[in-house]
Amino acid sequence: MVQTCGDAPDVASSGITFTPTDSELYLALGEYLKTVLPSPFRLRQGQQNRTPSPVGPYCVMQLITTRLLATNGWSYTDASRVITEMREVTVQVSAFGAGAGDALKQVCGLWRDFYTTDWFRANGPILSPLTAADPRQLGFSNSENQYEDAWSVDLKMQVNYQRTIPQQSADQIKVTTIPADLPPTQE
Repeated sequence: MVQTCGDAPDVASSGITFTPTDSELYLALGEYLKTVLPSPFRLRQGQQNRTPSPVGPYCVMQLITTRLLATNGWSYTDASRVITEMREVTVQVSAFGAGAGDALKQVCGLWRDFYTTDWFRANGPILSPLTAADPRQLGFSNSENQYEDAWSVDLKMQVNYQRTIPQQSADQIKVTTIPADLPPTQE
């Protein structure tokens, strides 16, 4: 039995990098949604604790699923191996307040249009739009027990994640041959 003087350090020290991050996805999607949502809709990332709802109509984005689309691919640089992982990512966009249904119908209607594809190619090339579910109405009552207009849609996108793993490599090798002493052959 090995005795230790305490727990191992609990801080990961991996040199592996990972892109894009969830924050980068939310930023790219949020910037796009600002171009298609009608005024005065505000945008918020989901699961924010102790944050009151904005005044007026607003949308909440929440990453809800990821699904592997293909086997990983890889490439090499001088000092690393880059693994590419293609995933289908689903983000639920929920809208609350007056005009929520119309706002999400507009988002859904443009998600598969070339406007969206062109926008992401120029401004947020970390994702590519795939499909959108039909907008659905939610039962939502506020703190005063009054029903409010609330709708939701699931936007599916392809994200090509990349993990970079440091590794040693060589671009040159020096080979020295040494003649071997072989016994004479008989013919």
